[in-house]
Amino acid sequence: MCGRGSKGNPKKPPKDGFEDWGGYMAAKTAKLLDQFHSAQVEKLSDIFAGVRILVNGFTNPSAAELKSLMAAHGGEYHLYQASSTTHIIASNLPNVKIKQLGAVPIVKPAWITESIALNKLLDYTNYLLYSNQSRLQPALNFAVVPKPDADFAEEEIPRAKSASRSTKTASDPKFLEEFYSNSRLHLISTLGAEFKQLVSKLREGSNGKFPGREKLVLRSAHGNAGPNVPASIVMHIDMDCFFVSVGLRKHPELKGLPVAIAHARSGVLNSADPTRQAIRDQEFALYEERLPEGGVSRVVDIKEQMDGLASMSEIASCSYEARKYGIQNGMFLGQAVKQCPGLKTLPYDFEGYKEVSNLLYHTVASYTLDIEAVSCDEMYVDVKAILAECGLTVEEWASHIRSEIMEVTGCPCSTGFGANRLQARLATRKAKPAGQYHLQADQVDAYMAQISLADLPGVGRATLAKLRNLGCSTCGDLQSGSLKTVQSELGNKLGERIWEQAHGLDNRPMDFNHERKSVSAEINYGIRFKTREECYSFLQSLAVEVFSRLSDIGMKARGLTLKLLVRAEGAPVETAKFLGHGVCDAITKSSTANLVFSTSEVIYKEAKAIYDKLNVSFAELRGVGIQLTKLEKNAPINKAMSNFLKQAEAKPAKEPSCSSEQAAPQPNPKDRDPKPKSSTSSKPLPRLSKAKSGTKGGKASAKGTMLQFLGQGSAGPFQVKREQIDLEVLKELPEDIRNELLKEYRLDLNQQHAAGKSKAENCANNGMFCRHSQTAHAVKREGFWF
Repeated sequence: MCGRGSKGNPKKPPKDGFEDWGGYMAAKTAKLLDQFHSAQVEKLSDIFAGVRILVNGFTNPSAAELKSLMAAHGGEYHLYQASSTTHIIASNLPNVKIKQLGAVPIVKPAWITESIALNKLLDYTNYLLYSNQSRLQPALNFAVVPKPDADFAEEEIPRAKSASRSTKTASDPKFLEEFYSNSRLHLISTLGAEFKQLVSKLREGSNGKFPGREKLVLRSAHGNAGPNVPASIVMHIDMDCFFVSVGLRKHPELKGLPVAIAHARSGVLNSADPTRQAIRDQEFALYEERLPEGGVSRVVDIKEQMDGLASMSEIASCSYEARKYGIQNGMFLGQAVKQCPGLKTLPYDFEGYKEVSNLLYHTVASYTLDIEAVSCDEMYVDVKAILAECGLTVEEWASHIRSEIMEVTGCPCSTGFGANRLQARLATRKAKPAGQYHLQADQVDAYMAQISLADLPGVGRATLAKLRNLGCSTCGDLQSGSLKTVQSELGNKLGERIWEQAHGLDNRPMDFNHERKSVSAEINYGIRFKTREECYSFLQSLAVEVFSRLSDIGMKARGLTLKLLVRAEGAPVETAKFLGHGVCDAITKSSTANLVFSTSEVIYKEAKAIYDKLNVSFAELRGVGIQLTKLEKNAPINKAMSNFLKQAEAKPAKEPSCSSEQAAPQPNPKDRDPKPKSSTSSKPLPRLSKAKSGTKGGKASAKGTMLQFLGQGSAGPFQVKREQIDLEVLKELPEDIRNELLKEYRLDLNQQHAAGKSKAENCANNGMFCRHSQTAHAVKREGFWF
C-alpha cells in the first residue's frame, strides 16, 4: 500500500527542474512579477506602494490598463492570486467565486482611478464590491484617526465621524422609521394629504352651520346689505416663513434677527478634507454637463463658495431678515453663512408644525368649508358666500381673518385675492410679508406682465429653458407673442396652458373634495446597499410603508411603478452631500401585471420582480420609490352580512323567552333529536345546483350556492317555516337572493312587517315563546343564523 502513495507515506512529486523555485507555478508567478517590475513604464507617483492587486473578470478600465496604472503609481499587478495579494479588483462576481477568493477584499476599479485622480490613496472600504458583514453581524465602527504629518504635528487631530453617523443607511432595519420621523419633505407631503382628507370629512359631516361666520354677521355693520361681491373671488392663504414662525414661538429672543431652519447647527464643518473638495468639484462639473441648453442651476452659481469646509445641509425656511442677505429656502447652509455670518439656526419642530396647521385649518373651517387644501401652511378658499352673507369688502375680510389666525396660532400669514387660483396665488407674492392684496380685474394684464415665467406653477427648469430659447423671461414677453409660437416649442397642451397663465387665466375649478390619484413612498437619502439581500429587505419595508398609507385612506390599487435613482456614469461613489444621492440617472418602470395591490406582500413581490427585470446593480442605487396608481375605494362592508358571518363562527346561544318575569321551560336535552324532524306544514328550500336553461349561469349559480348553504348542512336538508323568516335580515340580503326567498315563500315585506309587529305584541302578552322578540337572526341551525 505504501508504494501506492498512502497517507502514511505520500508519494513525492517527480523532479521537473523547478524544485529550487518551489514548483512550476511558483516559478511562473515569480517570472511574471519580474517582467512587471522590469517593464519600461514612467513612474508618476507612489500612491499604491504596498498595494498588490489581482484583476478578476471584465472591468472598466480593463485589466491591461489597470496593470499600467499600477506600474506607474508604485503598485504591483498579479496575474495569479498569491498570499501577498492585498486586493482583488472586480466589477461583478458570482457567489461561488467570492467564496473561493477567501478573505481578500474585493474592490471596484473606481478605487484605483479615483485615487489617481485625487493623487491620494483612498479608503478602499468605500469601494467594496461585496462585504462579509450582514445585518446579524455588522461591522464594528471604530473611528479611524489619520496620523498627523510630521510638518504639522502641532495641529489638532480632526475628529472622526461618529459611528451612528456612518451606519444610518437604508441597510439598517430601523432606517425607514428614523428617516420619516426626521424628514421635513415627508412631513409636508403627509400633512398636506391629511388636511385634504380632513376637509373632505368636514364637508361630509357638515350641518351647514359656521360659528365663526355667524359671529361675524352679528358684528358686521352692513349685515347682508354689503357692497357688490365679485362674480368669482378666491382667497389664497400662505403662512409667512412657516417653519421659522413656529420656531420663534419658543425662541422669541430671536425675533428680528436673521434665522434659518436646518438640520445642521453650523455652516462650517469641523475639519478640512481635500477628498471632500475633490468630490464636490467632480459632482458640480457633472451637474453643469447635464444642464439642458439655456438651463439654469443653482450649482453653477454657488460652486465657488462651496469649499471643503462648507456645510451642505439645506435651509428649509428662513426669516425675511435673512432674505435681505440673499439667503433663500433650499440654499446650502455653508453658502448662507458666508453671505450672512450672523445667521442663527433653529432645529425642526415637527409637533409644533402639526399643532399650528391644525389651528389654521379649523379656524378657516369655522367660516366656510369651501376650502382647497394645498399643504400644511397653504390653502385656497372660495370666499364669495362669506362676503355676501357678512356684507364685507375683500379688504375687511382679509384684515379680520389674518388677525384671527395670528391670535390663534401666534404666527403671521399673508392673503391674496383674485378671480381664480392663479391670480390669488400671485397676489399673495405682493402681499408678503404679513399683508394682503386684491388683484382687481382691470389690473390683471399689467400685473401679470411683470411676473417672471419661473414664478408660474408648473414651469420647471426644462420648460423655462425652452421659453428662454424663444427670448421669453416674463409673462409680458409671452403676452406680446402668439399662441402658435409657444405651442411649437412646448407642444399644444402645455403651450396653451402656459400662454393662458401669462394672461392671468386659470379655468381649473376649485377642488374641495380631494380624491387621491396615487400613493407613494420614496427615499433618496442613505441608499447604500452592500448585498442584494439588503436591497430586497429594504424593498419589503418600503412596500409595508406604502401599503400602510394606502390603507389609511381606505383604498386599493391596480397600478404599481418602481422608481430608481442610479449613480450616473462618472459620478463619484461618495457623494458631495453625506449619504446623498449625487448625480443620478432616473429609471421608472410600471407593472404590466393584472393585479390588485391590496396587501404589502403583493406590492413587494411585484416591486421585486420589476427590479430583477431591470437588472440594476444594488451597489449603484441611490434612490428607491414605490408608487401605487389606479386607486379604487375598498368596498363597504354590509353590517347585517358581517354579523351573519360572525355569528356563523360563534356557538349557538340559547333562545330567550318573550316573558320578562319567567323564563320559558327548556326541553330535556335527552329528548332532543340531533337531526331535525321533517314537517309537512313547511316547504323545504329548493336546491339550485344548476343554472336554468336559457339564462346566464353566473347569477343563477350564485343564488343556488347561497340556497345550498342555507338549506343543506352536514346533517342533510332542513325546513324553514314561513313565520320563522326574520324580515329585517331579509331586507339586508342581496337583491337577487332576497327576491328568490320572497318568491319561494310568497312573502310581502310590507304586509309581513305589519303582521309581524302585531304578532310580537300578542306573544309578549301571552308569555309565549316568540322569535319576533329576538334581536338575533330568526333561523338557527348548527351555529348558523340567518
